[in-house]
Amino acid sequence: MIDASFSRQRAQEDRAAARARRRLIIPLVAALVLIGGVTAWALGGSKVDAPPPNVATAPATSGQTSDEILETAKGLQVTQRQAVDQLQVVQDQLAAQKAETKKLSEQIAAVTEKLDVLQRSVADIPAPSVAAPVPLQKAQPSRR
Repeated sequence: MIDASFSRQRAQEDRAAARARRRLIIPLVAALVLIGGVTAWALGGSKVDAPPPNVATAPATSGQTSDEILETAKGLQVTQRQAVDQLQVVQDQLAAQKAETKKLSEQIAAVTEKLDVLQRSVADIPAPSVAAPVPLQKAQPSRR
């Protein structure tokens, strides 16, 4: 009985440790990529990236590269315009929400003011006077 509960507890601990290791993989990979990028940038880039000057297809590759750069730039411009449009929509929605919040706030203030006036008027009403109960006289025992 104790062995079974110990085994279950050990299995849970093992699963938790595996999840923790998996969560550490993404930051580790990101750090390695970042370190590699910084190192490449610091070294001035790789010499392998540049095509050799004596290759006959170098002008075609260069033309293709500039076309790719232009397409990428156009794509970035489109993405930027979309982001600006989305930002404008969000700003418009925020302005509408602020206006609605202000309107509701004013309505709540008006209702609160009316409630206060009502409470004061109710407090000003004099309490109805209640007549004191008339004590009943006890019948006197008759003397014979």
